[in-house]
Amino acid sequence: MEKRSPCGSGGCMTCPFSFNNEAEMVQNYGCLPEPLDIIRMKEKSGHNWACHGDETKMCGGYANWVKKHRPDLNLKVGNLISYDIWYREGEEEALRKASQL
Repeated sequence: MEKRSPCGSGGCMTCPFSFNNEAEMVQNYGCLPEPLDIIRMKEKSGHNWACHGDETKMCGGYANWVKKHRPDLNLKVGNLISYDIWYREGEEEALRKASQL
């Protein structure tokens, strides 16, 4: 059985919001943004971070963290920011494409 993230999302161990060694490692490699970068993208654009394993859904770790620590950020507002676009084309393009949905 695949190990699941302790962030409560049920997602993979590298969820940025799991705050574990596996997540930190991929963040250090530049493969995933840090949680504060994801929150900054929400503040900047109003869009929400998609699960990097299933971009049709909001990241569960992100949603749980926002509900607990930043209830001022409305999760019901905004489109999904694609991890794939963020990784391949950069943050600005990911935010621009999220705005076009």
